[in-house]
Amino acid sequence: MRLRRGKKDEADSDDELEETAEPSQVDETGEMVAPPDVSSAVAADTSGVGDDGTARRRPLDESEAADGDTVMPRLDLGSMRVPVFSDMEVRVELNEQKQPVAATLLHAGSAVQLLAFAAPRNDGIWDEVRAEIAESIRGGGGQVDEVAGPFGSELRVQARAEVQPGQFAEQKLRFVGFDGPRWFVRGVFSGPAATNPQQAAPLEAVIMRVVIARGDEPMAPRDALPLRLPTDVVGMPSPPEDEQPSIDPFVRGPEITEIQ
Repeated sequence: MRLRRGKKDEADSDDELEETAEPSQVDETGEMVAPPDVSSAVAADTSGVGDDGTARRRPLDESEAADGDTVMPRLDLGSMRVPVFSDMEVRVELNEQKQPVAATLLHAGSAVQLLAFAAPRNDGIWDEVRAEIAESIRGGGGQVDEVAGPFGSELRVQARAEVQPGQFAEQKLRFVGFDGPRWFVRGVFSGPAATNPQQAAPLEAVIMRVVIARGDEPMAPRDALPLRLPTDVVGMPSPPEDEQPSIDPFVRGPEITEIQ
């Protein structure tokens, strides 16, 4: 697993914004072992099944992870905890104030960007947010199709963006949404995973194992849940000290990232 903070562009490549982390587990004999690869996330298990035996088609709530999820290493980003896999890169994206705002998971040339928000206690907001995203994309000259996907209704988008004055490029994206207990997560797939179900399957499996820690603080619906730059990996023993590794948001237009 590779961790990287997002950069604004290549011109900023000299900035000290990049970190790498290669967390390893310690087995019962004290030997260091590498994290599993993403293919292990696709294997059938109970991580996608709710307490009532029906399929759970969203990330885990913190309470669910504590009660029923198989313990696995996760990168602690505060309100979001991302599973650790050896062949997946995690990019923490920063806003103009250098605050973490999103996590992007990259695997085999595809990516999915995840943003988490507060939501009402009893009502989901994905239907409303989905309509707003579609209107924004169409208003920018893009095309939008609403389809039924593995997580319910989603948007398949061909977005149009101005990359240079007078020069436009098109990008295929896939928007998914997850209504959880007092939280909402929006995901945006790009690369081959935006159109190819086989390419998307590994990232979809990882999303199902992301943990959202909403907390009990009062928050207005659609307020972004606070993220932080990671300091550790939770859910696994720490390696010996001498072997520690170093380590409006709903309608953002057609771009997959907005990083500084």
